[in-house]
Amino acid sequence: EDQIIKRRTELLAMQAKRKQNAAARLESEVPDEDEDDEEDDIEAVLEEEFPKEEDEVEEEDEEQEGEAIERLKLEIAEKFETDLINIQTVQEELDKISIPQVTIGSKRKPRIVCYQLYKKLKDLVENRESLFEKCYPISVSLARKMIALSYKHPSNFGEWDPIKLNEGETIKSYQSPDTPTFPVIHRNSIYFFASKENRDKFMKNPIKYIRQPKPKPTMPVKIAIVGPPKSGKTTVAKKFASIYGLKRLSMGDAIRMILNDQPDTELALMLKWHLHKGLTAPDELAIQALDIALMDTVCSTAGFVIDGYPVTRKQINTLEYMKIIPVKIFEMQIDAKEVFRRALLDKQSPDRPPYPVHDSSQILAIKNSCYKTQIEEIRAYYEEQHQNWYMIDASHSKWWNWNKVLEETQMITKQIQLYLERIRQGKAASIADLCITPQELLSRLGEFGQYCPVSLAEKGELVDCSVTPSLRFAAEFRGHYYKMSGQEELDKFLKTPELYVPPLAPHPLPLPSKLPKKLTAAEVKALFPMQAEMQGYCPVTYLEGKQRYEALVPGDIEYAVLYCKKLYIFESEEKLQKFMRLPEKYWKQTLPHKLPPKKEPVLLTALPLTGYLEQGVATALIKAMNEVGCLKPKFPFLSVKKSALLFIAYHLKAFNPRSSDYVRKKYKRKLDRFIDNCELIPYLGTKMTKKYKEPQNRPIDFDHKLQTFLSLKGVDPATL
Repeated sequence: EDQIIKRRTELLAMQAKRKQNAAARLESEVPDEDEDDEEDDIEAVLEEEFPKEEDEVEEEDEEQEGEAIERLKLEIAEKFETDLINIQTVQEELDKISIPQVTIGSKRKPRIVCYQLYKKLKDLVENRESLFEKCYPISVSLARKMIALSYKHPSNFGEWDPIKLNEGETIKSYQSPDTPTFPVIHRNSIYFFASKENRDKFMKNPIKYIRQPKPKPTMPVKIAIVGPPKSGKTTVAKKFASIYGLKRLSMGDAIRMILNDQPDTELALMLKWHLHKGLTAPDELAIQALDIALMDTVCSTAGFVIDGYPVTRKQINTLEYMKIIPVKIFEMQIDAKEVFRRALLDKQSPDRPPYPVHDSSQILAIKNSCYKTQIEEIRAYYEEQHQNWYMIDASHSKWWNWNKVLEETQMITKQIQLYLERIRQGKAASIADLCITPQELLSRLGEFGQYCPVSLAEKGELVDCSVTPSLRFAAEFRGHYYKMSGQEELDKFLKTPELYVPPLAPHPLPLPSKLPKKLTAAEVKALFPMQAEMQGYCPVTYLEGKQRYEALVPGDIEYAVLYCKKLYIFESEEKLQKFMRLPEKYWKQTLPHKLPPKKEPVLLTALPLTGYLEQGVATALIKAMNEVGCLKPKFPFLSVKKSALLFIAYHLKAFNPRSSDYVRKKYKRKLDRFIDNCELIPYLGTKMTKKYKEPQNRPIDFDHKLQTFLSLKGVDPATL
């Protein structure tokens, strides 16, 4: 092609030269035809000098399909053997430098192979930081011996399971000689695990778990579980005792412990005296026994679960006197039907004890009834005083109930640990779920009382948090309690409490005399003859309406506030709350000279006849006329007009709200009879034929209705 291009260039140059020579000729001369065809001849010259190669002749012998398949198979086999040899060589080199290999069968579909590959590489990718970490599982005896000889050291987690700690576990599991433990050596430390699964999980990525914070100091768990019989409270309490080593204490357990371990004490002798006489132990003696049982070392270290106590208000008072206050009380709620169903299943259980059990239907019914009568008062007391009551729908399975109670207990324990840690560091800490009584709250309130310091500092608003007794958004700082208006304000206070309390707080709380006080309607009436400011118009509505004439709306004494010895009433609760937050914004306003006319009540009897009817009977009359239009009644032998008027009269009497029940029922019966008589005409019109029918061929009630229709002739409907 280079030669063709070169030759074309030469021919074009020769053509250009001939054109220059032709330009020198006379313009009048006619150009030769050869000169016009030179440009077309260039391609012809090139084709003559460089002829195109002819297509190759088809091969005489074409390759058959079978031969092609055999050839491809041989090529693929040779390629496979070559690749296999190369892979084996690479594997040998990887084995020399101890790099693990992953083998995956690729006979299945591509998406399945990709999934298998992802599954194999998932652990390597997720645990990338621990690829070169080595862990060695050992026996418990060897672990103890290595620690005793200082060959290895216990980890920063001690006996805690790092996996459970990472999952949010806050209660340490019970360690006993029979409890299986799975130690692992990692670097110079020994870690202990509660299960093989946790141990294997740690060995895959130890760096992830040793970087987490150290476990917080162990807190004794102090909870109580109450509920009707067969609600599952004892099952949950026993599970706490077996898994976490808590002391399970029912009142019977506490009394038996005193009788068995301290038989010669005065308390034991008094208990025996009552029991030998067939009496129940008094609450005072029973709670003394419980108090002594709670002195056990297990109760002060691991904690305790009080099973089925308290169940009366007297028992609550005695517990309060003895300072026995559970951090959380769980109420297992089930209905009576579920109680008897579970009792029937227990009777059919093969694990039923051989001795008699007081679980007959009569005894269960009495127990359940006594529990229902007492539990409302107990619940109300703890919700008001300690806010430590938690209700659980125990109609679910025992595993669901256990998980629910455990979850809440873990959360409470974590909250207490966090509170102690932050207070120890001098930070602000939330006091929710700490069983703080209203009396203790009032005695330790800070400079802002029950007003939110965050809202006052950032917005200048007086947000009174005393409207709710909940301590969900309350915090402690420097020995004082502060209540916030919401979660956002609480988070800000916990982060930087110094900015919201003196001396850095931008706005101090006003004096008590300058704080707005909400009043009830009775308190407003007791202030007579004090008059409402702004002549009773709502100051908030007036200011938000840009002090226009239309914004002058009278207030309601149900929404009243006393501020700076002045009385203000508001249109609604929303407007009242706005004034309570920013009283300085709304209180100093002057009314215009022109005020709306006062709305004075007008007696109904003082209205003209048209207005009286509109205000008095319009609604009832519209309903009656609507019924007439729908039903279109026609009483036998009366005109349509008179029939309609009678229907309206009966309807007004039957649905008059001022009448007695007897009168309304009386006229409803009359209205129903009137409607039945009006339906005689359309009935007879459809059933009566031109030809005579024998009685046996007529409808059953035809003769009776015909006789009734004829008997109404000349009869006054009002007398029926």
